[in-house]
Amino acid sequence: MSRARSRWGGVLRAALAIVLLAVVAFTVPWDDRLVLTIDGQSREAHGVIQGEWRSDAVTFRFDAGADLAPEWPADARAAAVARAELPVTRGAAGASGYDWRPGLVHVFREMDPAGLVTALSLLLFSALVAITRWWRLLRVAGCAARWYDALRLTFIGFFMNLVLPGLTGGDVVKAVMVVRENPERRADALVTVLVDRGLGLLVLMAMAAGVVHYESERFAEVRWPVTFVFLAVLVALWIGLHPWPRRVVRVDRLLEKLPQKERLRSIDRALSIYARHPGEIAIAVVLSVLNHGSIAFALYSLGHAFGDTLSWPEYLGIAAIANTVSSVPVAPGGWGVGEALYGYLFHLLGAPTALGIAVSVSYRLLNTGLGLAGGIFLLPWVPGAREARAEMKTTDASPG
Repeated sequence: MSRARSRWGGVLRAALAIVLLAVVAFTVPWDDRLVLTIDGQSREAHGVIQGEWRSDAVTFRFDAGADLAPEWPADARAAAVARAELPVTRGAAGASGYDWRPGLVHVFREMDPAGLVTALSLLLFSALVAITRWWRLLRVAGCAARWYDALRLTFIGFFMNLVLPGLTGGDVVKAVMVVRENPERRADALVTVLVDRGLGLLVLMAMAAGVVHYESERFAEVRWPVTFVFLAVLVALWIGLHPWPRRVVRVDRLLEKLPQKERLRSIDRALSIYARHPGEIAIAVVLSVLNHGSIAFALYSLGHAFGDTLSWPEYLGIAAIANTVSSVPVAPGGWGVGEALYGYLFHLLGAPTALGIAVSVSYRLLNTGLGLAGGIFLLPWVPGAREARAEMKTTDASPG
């Protein structure tokens, strides 16, 4: 029954991902648009931007059959009828005048390939930082693991992220394998994965909260929701880890009433290990900041390769918000969810929606490349591959 339910859950999540991608594909601006703003009211016309769309002056050729309203200038209406080129100059921000938005096809066509190489290098560096963070947490928990072991299991997790829901789906496989490789410290090994991922997400949310307050005007629409979620998580952690609120809320009694209480008690006891090593937690926080900062720089490189001009702090806010939400296990690899969020956040910051979607798609394709590289650790001649394949074939997907 549970296996069938899990199978149907996977089908539903995949279907949801397809629906989300279909919605994004339907709403994304595929073609170029000319925008005319008069007294705060905007009107759009479809066509082709000719020239460097990042500059302050271009020519615009309207699509065949474009029927402009009388509010458009006479030269624009005449150009639309004759399908002639219309020279336009970008107006000042917030003022009446022309602006233009490139479509997704146009954005990809004019991308600087060097940005992809830079972004891939930064994503690989961020992965190595995260691996080092987990390796240190394994050592604190008393699990005999080499740095190579952490590398191997992490990249196998990346590989499984391609088919499991959310940006954290591969952590389930990683948890199963690290527990089975440390049978004498099963709960401790499992907790290292939970602490590693939880600490990374907590730092990510903290960085998101910091950025939306630092850039308060730019992120005004999402400032308080992001802050509320971060504070709520901090309160939940305080209740779960501090002795006094644990007694008030009766956490121990609650654990006794939950299914698999013995396993939960083991995990709860294992968490106390890290309370006795604040220095290691501090190092893990620093590594998490370096990890997420590198990802933001990768996105910054992608965005500027497409021609965007947003600042690195703004990319840090975009990455922190979008990647936190994408980590929720809704769709495989976070596809669909991420594209909608990136498009929305870019639009919120005054950048073209198509740019946000292009950055998100490119980011996920690069992550897919890293995930496919993880398949190397399942090849027959790679040390530990045979055991990993055997563990992945087992029907029991539970880490305990």
